[in-house]
Amino acid sequence: MIEELSDRELVLMIRHGNEQAFDVIYRRYHRTMYLYSLRLLKNKDVAADIVQGVFVKLWEYSEMLPQDLNIRSYLHSMVRNRVVNYIRDNRARLIHNYMIVQENGLVDDIDFLRRIEDKAQQEELKKAIEALPPQQKKVIKFRFEGKTNREIAQEENLSLNTVNVHYRLAMKKLKDILKVVPFIMLLIC
Repeated sequence: MIEELSDRELVLMIRHGNEQAFDVIYRRYHRTMYLYSLRLLKNKDVAADIVQGVFVKLWEYSEMLPQDLNIRSYLHSMVRNRVVNYIRDNRARLIHNYMIVQENGLVDDIDFLRRIEDKAQQEELKKAIEALPPQQKKVIKFRFEGKTNREIAQEENLSLNTVNVHYRLAMKKLKDILKVVPFIMLLIC
């Protein structure tokens, strides 16, 4: 069965245009490469685009792949290089967006709070959210559902500024209660 072949054997088959072998490599490494890209960029759409582009290039230039290629390392390098290129090419926009986020206090701490793994901390977070004033609690719960402040404002018929203020106040209270400091990373080359 083709799924049981080693990476090296699959690369040899890909070099000869075997789509099934490519599909196996894609299924084997797509998620890992996507998560790597996402960890670096913190943007699901851009991470997905970069990984898709890497696999397209892999297929387009498959006949030129070396026979002894370590496909995992090769894909990892391709993703890293594309991420670096993306950051370099979009540096001004990324800095601008970061400054807007900083100025408006809209730093997305929800992902940080979602990663709290300890059961006691999860319970403490739930209690802290329940203790928030009604509007702040509603905004935080919407954010946990993946909605943006703009979407919340439209859905609740509130101004964006009102939602921003409720979000900021709620996050400040949650951080104070939980004694956590959010981790924010911006890659600038």
